[in-house]
Amino acid sequence: MKKGVTVLICTYNGAERLPKTLAYLSQQLISKDIGWEIILIDNASNDKTSSLAATEWEKYNLPGVGFTVMNEQRPGKINALETGTLLASYEFLIICDDDNWLSSDYIQRTYDILENDPSIGAVGGQSIAVNDSGVFPDWFDAFKTGYAVGKQGTKRGYVTPRGYLFGAGLGTRVKLYQQMYEHFPSLLVGREGEKLTAGEDAEYCQRLVLRGYELFYDPELTFQHYMPQKRLELEYRNALFAGLAESDKILDKYYLISRLKLKINKNPFNKLRLLMISPFRALFTFSQKKSKHHINVLKYLLNIKSAKDSVFDSIRNFESQSQNNKN
Repeated sequence: MKKGVTVLICTYNGAERLPKTLAYLSQQLISKDIGWEIILIDNASNDKTSSLAATEWEKYNLPGVGFTVMNEQRPGKINALETGTLLASYEFLIICDDDNWLSSDYIQRTYDILENDPSIGAVGGQSIAVNDSGVFPDWFDAFKTGYAVGKQGTKRGYVTPRGYLFGAGLGTRVKLYQQMYEHFPSLLVGREGEKLTAGEDAEYCQRLVLRGYELFYDPELTFQHYMPQKRLELEYRNALFAGLAESDKILDKYYLISRLKLKINKNPFNKLRLLMISPFRALFTFSQKKSKHHINVLKYLLNIKSAKDSVFDSIRNFESQSQNNKN
């Protein structure tokens, strides 16, 4: 693929949000030897998203920047992303949600990070919440991570043990994105129209970790994340976090496997230690949740499959294939 960056914008009924997002993209400051493009995927909208986006982008008269609008009728952000990557012309990819206002150096900085370190599977930045009034509810700071807002590390560098990066503003490699789903379809689909399903971004990051790639955070990679008033109401917040809790049922199994893998890779003796203590922990804990956790540790260490937990087995199969490919 060509050197450069493809910006993917997945949107559902984004006609009101897109003009400001495209305005910020039009102000990108990029080296002349780096190509870039925008691919907008209209994910089954029923407003004028597609026509408005094309008309809006024409205002900026940037003939060297490709701009493509396509439709994906299957609901679910993961479907829109996978379809968009098939049209990507460039090696690197930025996922820009329709409410993300990227700083003017965002594309250039993302390109430099990925180009200079092939071990990085995904890079994320610092998300700054904005809204029309400039005032946020008292509860917002405690819940902002669920809104993909805030810092993603204490300093610039690898944040792989964290386990995930925000999907908003995520930078990655097109070929990697395609490979992560080549034989193993996503278990999480992300947003489906008005449904606040979630987790496809964290699942992608977990698959990268299981394949041995690093997650990277750069606090200088900044963007504003616009919050309309509706998203700051308690009804929306509660629905959002209910969707996150539902996705955690799957993501927790990814995290368990990836953390075990990192721990064993760091010190192979940890496998023997866990094999010795996990049966006792499973038997003598009073918590059913903790007991199940220790049983899953043993299932992973002993490669035991169970028809009762197809999700765990699917993730384990993905990790096993990753290990086989590495060997």
